[in-house]
Amino acid sequence: MPSPTRRERLRAETLDEIKAVALRQLREVGAAQLSLRTVATDLGMSPAGLYRYFDSRDALLTTLITDSFDRLGDALEQARDADPDADVADRLLAALAAYRRWAVEHPQEFGLIYGTPVPGYAAPPDGPTSTATRRVGGALAPLFVEAWQEGRLRLPDDVAPDPALARYAAELHPGLPTAAAAAILGAWTRLHGLAVLEAFGHLRWLRNETSDLAEQQLRLLLAEIGLSPASAPR
Repeated sequence: MPSPTRRERLRAETLDEIKAVALRQLREVGAAQLSLRTVATDLGMSPAGLYRYFDSRDALLTTLITDSFDRLGDALEQARDADPDADVADRLLAALAAYRRWAVEHPQEFGLIYGTPVPGYAAPPDGPTSTATRRVGGALAPLFVEAWQEGRLRLPDDVAPDPALARYAAELHPGLPTAAAAAILGAWTRLHGLAVLEAFGHLRWLRNETSDLAEQQLRLLLAEIGLSPASAPR
């Protein structure tokens, strides 16, 4: 592959600067108030110049959302694969802990991808945000499926027939029972709920560092579906 030209390098550097300034604005005023004009002013660039990179606020939001999902996916994959020979329960705990940690350390970006929808914004159907979203699920779901294949995933009793759950099970793995899909979906909602509470400050009433509490809750979550990690999360 040929090396990028000077023009291509300069364009890439400018794109990185635009996204950095937009993220800073996002942290200061929130996604709903994101303004191309303000981003351009902070960069010392004319609005017309900025439009050569992003033709609308929605285009910039799409890029920020995609990047945020990708960074979360990177964090999960790195934690999951840090010790590929580890037991599936330990790899799963590492990935769950990485999800919670990324949310706590990047609350604005987490809010952008999982919080209140930005007024007036609609992601492009089957666009880059959809692809990036699937990376997050793709980093976690196979570990649950692996535990099921090993006969270690505790399944809930009396899961009512549900076409949506059946489709989800088929998407995860051929032959996966709906009860296993229900267990996986339940674990993810528990993980996500914990991350939301911490990232958005709803556990401040505890008045102390919540990482130990979070690890305890993640271990309880896994124990309820039959998994007992030996190691501490990375």
